[in-house]
Amino acid sequence: MNQSAPESVSTPHRIVFQSPLVIGIVAITIMTGAIIAFGSNLLPQNTLNSISQGQVEDLDRFASVIHFGDAEITGSGARERLDSVITTNSFDSLMKRGLFGAHAQRLDLYSITGEPLYSTSGATPVLQGSMLTAFDDAMNSEQASIHMEPDAALNRVGIDANILQSYKLIWDQPPGNGRKARTLMVAAITTNVGRYLAVAHKSVWIIAGVFNAGMILVLLVLHWASGRAQSRLERTNKELAVQYAEVRTSRERMVQTADSTKRAIAEELHGTVQSKLFAVWMQMTQFRESNLETIPDQVEELDNIILDLDNIREDDIRGIAHRLHPSIVRVGAGVGLRSLRNFYDSLIPVELVVNEAATQLEPAGTSVIPDDVRLGVYRIAELALGNVAKHAEATVCTLGWIYDEAEETLIMSVTDDGKGFDADEILQTGLGMVNIGDYADAMRATLEINSKPGVGTELKLIIPFVAPEPEQNLSDLSIGAADGAIVESGEQTSAA
Repeated sequence: MNQSAPESVSTPHRIVFQSPLVIGIVAITIMTGAIIAFGSNLLPQNTLNSISQGQVEDLDRFASVIHFGDAEITGSGARERLDSVITTNSFDSLMKRGLFGAHAQRLDLYSITGEPLYSTSGATPVLQGSMLTAFDDAMNSEQASIHMEPDAALNRVGIDANILQSYKLIWDQPPGNGRKARTLMVAAITTNVGRYLAVAHKSVWIIAGVFNAGMILVLLVLHWASGRAQSRLERTNKELAVQYAEVRTSRERMVQTADSTKRAIAEELHGTVQSKLFAVWMQMTQFRESNLETIPDQVEELDNIILDLDNIREDDIRGIAHRLHPSIVRVGAGVGLRSLRNFYDSLIPVELVVNEAATQLEPAGTSVIPDDVRLGVYRIAELALGNVAKHAEATVCTLGWIYDEAEETLIMSVTDDGKGFDADEILQTGLGMVNIGDYADAMRATLEINSKPGVGTELKLIIPFVAPEPEQNLSDLSIGAADGAIVESGEQTSAA
């Protein structure tokens, strides 16, 4: 019914590392590091992709300006005229007009063989490395964009900047005019993306910082709320523990009061009632002797009444008094259980199993087991055996009484091979089971009842008990084998 949980001992460092707050902070730190690691690659790359897409759109608009801006560099023979046209001011104005509104630092033009033709800012850089690869992609009408870090930009382009370039093939005829077009040149637009990438990298740290701060704030709020809930739970547990202690104390008083009442009734039956019955028996015996000659026909009937009265006085009243207050448990719990075995053995075969350790706790008519434990064990065994005799329909019953020295527990068990029952239903409704639970709780013992219909029942009472140190060697007082258990039936006692 009740079972005390073992106390857990935790070292301080384990408490720290198992704290939900510390675990949460570690998890947030890992997640923040992951955001920085992935974001430092992902967000700048997205920025470059966005700028590259803008450069492609700028080049498309630039191509439209060329096709519709000046007939000298479009139409038939434009490729042959190109070298002379690019030196004119009108061409330079046309290129700058085509670059208007574009987010670019410069525009470079290359011939179909890759020779520099024109640049809006300084000398046209020579194609090499990744620039040459991008040029070839553009010549094949593929989208071509390259990103060069500051060192590469300085060496290859002559600009100390972090640049992104996109290349596009320019035709001598505008698309959709119905004329066959020829390749005119390749345009390369250049943008310094250093500022954009710096903003992207800064954004990663800002996102990581906001996430980290927000999660820590949420964690602290949850920790605070959890702490308050834990405090309320601890207060509630303390209040419940106090109430439970009061209930247990009340149950102990109820059990003690009930036993005291039973004892008073037993003493009254054994004393006053039995004395009065004895006085009546004496009076009737004297009446028989003095009227033997006057009522010869009623002598036999009178003798039967006197005998019945004596049996009631000696057997019934004494038996009821003994069951109400079993004074035999003063001698020992084992002796009390043995008397129960003898009483119920006439109703159902009962085997009593007692181990050596339990026997040594009660040597030579003495006992180190407390009085309330001995009485509680007797009461529970009496109720359990009564249930077996009345309801179990069993062919055999085993009454066990052992002391487990390793676990420091006294164990009383009642096992039968009867029809069993549904433990969930009977434990809640059976008055006998409720009384058994009251006695077990009053002893601060654990009660286990295992039963299923058709497989019998086992009742086990586990009582915490620390045996005192023996003052002398009591091995000569033991019964049976030194390492075995004693199995007793109503007819014989044998060592098992």
